[in-house]
Amino acid sequence: MACFVPYWIACWRPPASRRTILAVALILRGAALPLAPSLSEDVHRYWWEGKVQAEGGNPYLVRPDDDRVPAKGFRAGYGPLIELIEWGSYQVASRAARERDAQVAWMKLPAVVCELATLALLGGLPARQLVIYAWSPAPVVEFWWNGHNDAVPVFLLVLTLRLASAGRWAWAFAALGLGISAKWWPAILLPALVWRNRRWAWLPFPIVFLTALPYSILAHWRDYIENARFMSGFVGGWRNNDSLFGALLELTGNPYHAKYAAFALAGMAAVWMMRWPLERAALGTLTALLLLSSNCHPWYLTWLTPLLPFHPWPPLLLWQGLMPLAYAVNVDWMILREWDGSRPDRWFIYVPVFAAMAGWAAAGGMPGSRRR
Repeated sequence: MACFVPYWIACWRPPASRRTILAVALILRGAALPLAPSLSEDVHRYWWEGKVQAEGGNPYLVRPDDDRVPAKGFRAGYGPLIELIEWGSYQVASRAARERDAQVAWMKLPAVVCELATLALLGGLPARQLVIYAWSPAPVVEFWWNGHNDAVPVFLLVLTLRLASAGRWAWAFAALGLGISAKWWPAILLPALVWRNRRWAWLPFPIVFLTALPYSILAHWRDYIENARFMSGFVGGWRNNDSLFGALLELTGNPYHAKYAAFALAGMAAVWMMRWPLERAALGTLTALLLLSSNCHPWYLTWLTPLLPFHPWPPLLLWQGLMPLAYAVNVDWMILREWDGSRPDRWFIYVPVFAAMAGWAAAGGMPGSRRR
């Protein structure tokens, strides 16, 4: 968390040279890469799901029997593109190393490659914008250290927005389709893109279908419905570092009703913001989704990080700086294997963030709705 103080200073007074910014960014990333992913066990699931596929199995149909795999009672919930990437990564890892821990380290490779690609897409921005992403501790910690696969949809999100800004709509919708095929959350950006171009709005759906073909979805559709219900719990289900979802739960008195309300409000936010400038619409929509969700892991804020250069709203920069406090739950997990994600100390994150949002709103500093 202390890393964010010099980062905030750099955002306020950035270096003049983009070369300096990129050089420091690469040094930070190189320093994090050799570190074992100690803040999260997700890479062990990536390894296991890749191994299952290499042995001819389907990770959507079997549950892990491995104490090092998080949520081992559940089958795969990632999108088919992620599963294909895990299969390919395991092929590389199993050839590059024999021991499991070394192979697990290789499973960070997709995150590293996609994060570098994201940095390259943003590398042409002016220095004052570039530094906001390039020096942010969030992608360094979550992708280069912990290896989270969110780097894949984040890259595809940025690629979608860059292609859309260039008027290359067919490619933009294709990239969005790949993003949805990686994880479902990029789908919330469909209203903003469809409002600008309807001709290619159909394209994401066959792309998702084609990437899912290797996993026999039609033959095992009941199992996949069960998996989809499980994944919907990230928006409304078990609670972990949530904020506004708790209020929805109190109002409805029922976790299912709260989940449906969260989905509905997130959809309404996406429609309301779709006429905003594109990057700002994406930032606002994803912010609303994270605030409404029953789960908000620290690495989920990396969804926002590459959008902040286009609209560096201070409350969101504050949120990124305070979010590492959510890792306090890891202490009980590592020692007792007990997970209490809805702890009162999460309000040390959200009270300052909501206060900052209210203050900026009162001062007229809300994200604007200028059309593009």
